[in-house]
Amino acid sequence: MTTPHKTISPFSTIDHYQKIVYELLIQLSKDPQTAQEVTNIESNIGILRNHIEQILEKRIEALPSTDITDDEFENEWVILAWGLLTCLSRLPSEPERDITQSFNHILVRLVNIARPMRIPKVCPEAKQWWTQFHELYNSSLHYLHGLYSQLDNPNCNIEIKMRAYFTRQLQPCLAAFRRTCAENAPGFHSSLRRAQVNRLSNQEKLVEQDTYEIRSYYSSLAYTLGLLAVRIQGFRYECQTCSQNTFATPDTLWQLLNEVFITYEYVMNDALMCNEPNHSSIMVTNNLFTFTCHTLCRTLIFESFDIQIVSEETAFAIQNEIIQCRMGNSSPREPKVFPSAALIAMKPTSGVKRNNATANQKGTGGNTAHKKSDVNSQEFVTIPPTFSDNSNAWQTTYPHLLCTTRQKDAVLLDSRAGTTGKRPLFYFYIRAKTWSPTGNYIHVRTLSLPFTISTRRNQDCQVQRMNSSYTATCFWMYGTCGINGLLLNWNEKPLTWSQFKHLTRRYFMVNGEVIRTMEESDYALLQDKMHCEQCGDDSTELEDEENHEGCISFKNILCSHLRFDTDTVQMRFSVWRGILEVLQIFQDPKAAVKVLWEHYLMHGFLDTQAVVNLLMPRHNCMVIRLTYILGGSVCVSYRNLCGEIIHLEPLELKKLQAKSILEYISDIAETAKIDYLLTYNLEYMPVSSVIEKYFPVDDVKRVRGVASNITDKGPLNHVTHVKFTPLRVAVVACRDQTPRPSPRPSESHDLPTSSSSVHAPSECVFTAPNLPQRYHQNQNHDPLMSMMMMTSSSSSTSSPTNTTPTMMTPGPMDQSFEMQLEALMKQYGKTPHDVCEIVYSAARPNNNLNQQQQHHHQSHHHPSLIPPTTTSIRSPTLGPPSSQDRSFEDLMDDLTNNGDYSSNLDFSHTNHFLRV
Repeated sequence: MTTPHKTISPFSTIDHYQKIVYELLIQLSKDPQTAQEVTNIESNIGILRNHIEQILEKRIEALPSTDITDDEFENEWVILAWGLLTCLSRLPSEPERDITQSFNHILVRLVNIARPMRIPKVCPEAKQWWTQFHELYNSSLHYLHGLYSQLDNPNCNIEIKMRAYFTRQLQPCLAAFRRTCAENAPGFHSSLRRAQVNRLSNQEKLVEQDTYEIRSYYSSLAYTLGLLAVRIQGFRYECQTCSQNTFATPDTLWQLLNEVFITYEYVMNDALMCNEPNHSSIMVTNNLFTFTCHTLCRTLIFESFDIQIVSEETAFAIQNEIIQCRMGNSSPREPKVFPSAALIAMKPTSGVKRNNATANQKGTGGNTAHKKSDVNSQEFVTIPPTFSDNSNAWQTTYPHLLCTTRQKDAVLLDSRAGTTGKRPLFYFYIRAKTWSPTGNYIHVRTLSLPFTISTRRNQDCQVQRMNSSYTATCFWMYGTCGINGLLLNWNEKPLTWSQFKHLTRRYFMVNGEVIRTMEESDYALLQDKMHCEQCGDDSTELEDEENHEGCISFKNILCSHLRFDTDTVQMRFSVWRGILEVLQIFQDPKAAVKVLWEHYLMHGFLDTQAVVNLLMPRHNCMVIRLTYILGGSVCVSYRNLCGEIIHLEPLELKKLQAKSILEYISDIAETAKIDYLLTYNLEYMPVSSVIEKYFPVDDVKRVRGVASNITDKGPLNHVTHVKFTPLRVAVVACRDQTPRPSPRPSESHDLPTSSSSVHAPSECVFTAPNLPQRYHQNQNHDPLMSMMMMTSSSSSTSSPTNTTPTMMTPGPMDQSFEMQLEALMKQYGKTPHDVCEIVYSAARPNNNLNQQQQHHHQSHHHPSLIPPTTTSIRSPTLGPPSSQDRSFEDLMDDLTNNGDYSSNLDFSHTNHFLRV
């Protein structure tokens, strides 16, 4: 081979070295067919050799520096040494003699600057094997040094001593090393898998610190074997070039070095990490995803990666195969072939559409494609390697992979598919074809995280029965799994109630992308609704435990024993489906529910009585809460002026996608005359402040100008400018019955019930603030409130002699409540603020004494208004008064005093539908 003219190489970093070694291996692996191809390959090899030698000179000069830590030194030393060893085994002995000589001299220099071997982290099971290996390792190096010193003795039969060295020293040493690695590796892979599970469960990216320990482990293995391999290679080269000692045979020399290389293959057969899936553990068929597989040892140089989808039970067989190979009982050069559980395809990065009439050409699927996405589907795909600048190592990344529907003629070995509700689990099986220093190829293998495959026909109903079982399977797998090396074992054991709450809290925070999580009170609705007759078989498995908590099995969360029935719909749904529907509301940015939740402006899951207890001591405020009434939804409740608790129709995702919760709040506050929002911390928040802060509507309400040539008569080129006021869709509560007062709060809540609370309202647990009068805000928007304000203003400015109102009979029964109330206010000269105070006073328990005092006080100013003397049950209707002497307070008391009604009244009419 002609030596090319050496030029100064512009490359000097270890990254450049790895890329050039890869290119050199590509050239050495080619099989030229013509003389021109041979010439081109030799020329390329010479150029690459020049770059490699100059980079090695620069790196060998820099490595002895004390500024380089031991970890950095070992990481770079193994890359330099194993790169040369991998190339040397592929160089022809005669034509490339000068290259071999140059590379061997560099290896000798690397040995001379090597630092002492450090003891790696060893598990208790591997300590005895590591101790045995360490003793044999030191003995082996001393014996090898003795053989090296006897090469100049022509009478020494070095061949016999080499064979004795191989059987008595080298083989036992490497066997102990393989056993140490076999005992040590599962712990490192389990720790890495645990970190991957935690990251995926929290939807976080895997950071470098998560892989630092296992990468350091594999680097120490490569460094230990590298020190031994480089010394044996140097001894081998000296024997081949020594002219005095002719006893050493090439086969025996290669046997020594090959034993180290084979051990290297065994311990590196699982030095891969697949962090897929890294976003969602549900793969939807025909949806594109990005695939990445990382190396755990930077000395490995890959030629290609084979990606295959296997079933859960097949993954167990693959892991057993990897363990056998790690112990030296199976070869990584020709691994076993395993069946595929689903087909996989690559979409060209060019974006060229596939021909949907092309049949499957590769693999044994045998299906003719009927869709574009099924074209080129095969049992496995082959991806080329790429160099990662972040990890400074060879890996693989492909942006457009997709898994198709499960092939019909594939053999699925998963015997646990019959488990109720559990969906089949799959793994990516990765086989990386790697250049070995033996001159052959090995397959470095690993398994991904488990995932499910959801068919596209379920994509149209993401939270329906089909898809909820997929998410529930992944939730249960990643929340309760037992890590077994590369695998995640499905846990059939039920959860305690505390464990269920902990897992669902975390799932809600991660998938809802919120900081505020669920509280203990939010689970009160579900605590007694987790079991039914169909799913209660496993509920007693953990009853003997110390905590005596209820047990939640996988079957319980998927059983459809929750229900809601209307006049048109009868729906059954599971606990898990309700959780998913709530999460979808949080995940949709149009709904804006997350904003209210994060700022504690809405409540969690409250039962109806808890809402009544919150609203009864208050007026002029609303409560927003999560509910399962119509599945996962949001419900708004408020107390109107007559003391009635109104539960508006729950808002599910479809409604919140059309109008955000903030728009609903704005419309409800305007139509129901509600000024305040009762927050989670039981504080009053003005609705106007909420809307102004979180929902600016300037763009919606602004007047828009339009220029048009069709608005007026005239020629075609005559353009008229017109200003239009925009319209928006408002929400109105549809009511079909006369309202009745709502029940009192439950006695189980700490609300004031004693007579002293009438005289000392400051002692109440919930004290309403002095709320401003709403008609100041809405007089320009609400004509009715403007009329009220005018009436009240005229009444308040009149002289004391004219304060007796004209006795006006309220309107007939076919008039609305607002019109009748307006007539009463005009008749008695009451302002809206006075009405609120009267209603609030009338809603208090034991208020008769207070009312009598108030009537007596008002009798001095209104002689014609005599307090009522009858004690009969009054009607809440606003019909004509029975006497001209009845007071306004008595008429309002008919509406608000729920003490006049029996306790078994039907309040079902208080759930009002919203009309848009």
